[in-house]
Amino acid sequence: MNQDRRDLPPLETLIFFTTVMKRGGFSAAAPELMVSQAAVSKRIRQLEDWLGTPLFDRGARHAVPTDTARRLEEPVRLALDYLTASLDTARVTDTRTLQIAANGAVSMFWLYPRLQAFATSPDACNVSVLTADDPSALTADTLDLAIHYGDAPPPGWTGTPLFNETITPAATPAIAATFSDRPDLPLLDYPRLAPDWINWRIWHDRKPGSPLSARPVETCRSYGHSIGRALTGDGIALASLPMLDTLVSSGQLVPVGDDTLTTTRRYWLNHRVTAPFSPNALLLHRALAGPDTV
Repeated sequence: MNQDRRDLPPLETLIFFTTVMKRGGFSAAAPELMVSQAAVSKRIRQLEDWLGTPLFDRGARHAVPTDTARRLEEPVRLALDYLTASLDTARVTDTRTLQIAANGAVSMFWLYPRLQAFATSPDACNVSVLTADDPSALTADTLDLAIHYGDAPPPGWTGTPLFNETITPAATPAIAATFSDRPDLPLLDYPRLAPDWINWRIWHDRKPGSPLSARPVETCRSYGHSIGRALTGDGIALASLPMLDTLVSSGQLVPVGDDTLTTTRRYWLNHRVTAPFSPNALLLHRALAGPDTV
């Protein structure tokens, strides 16, 4: 039998019908369909006109399904479910795990909290994080996205600035309130693995009058380790304020003194110039950098 599209009502009217039946009324269905109550009523009226019979008795306050509507509900729902399942078998979806890279501190204190929020959003997808403090490891060809530190994205990469670099000494509130009475409290340092990193030696060079310059220095295993020790009250760390925003906004870390250092460098969310965004990479980029960045 030949089927002309005129033998079927508009698909949208069937979707509206099943939603109204499921939700129990036009007003209740409107939020799920993301339209007004009047728009729901219009689509139902369109289906009724096509059928030539009413589906709802529109009373003063409620639309009551007719016997015809009750007979149609299950077969229409099953038909839509079958259509959806059939189309899903043919639709090409982006199921590959995204690869994003960042250094240890950015991953621990800035990226992971945002990935947790992304994982519970409607745009969630599988994401794998490469954490490495060696800058050369953050430019691998297998990466979809990478967070780089510097004046500009590295060669072959382009992207969006996430935040500028502003550094200040920081500690727990208890330490910050009493640090002047504890001259033995150490400065928590870390290995300077890249030439443009700023550790306590560079800080003292740029802040020669700093009241912290006479304090002992203890070298931690990494920048993240220095922040971790500062959180437990073991000393004073150099805090990159935008990167540690969740710790600062929660009051776990507070500035020690009034000195800050703002550099010309930034943290960038980048992708390779020669690799177009996959659909999921675009969603993650917008979740991390903002909806209007790409």
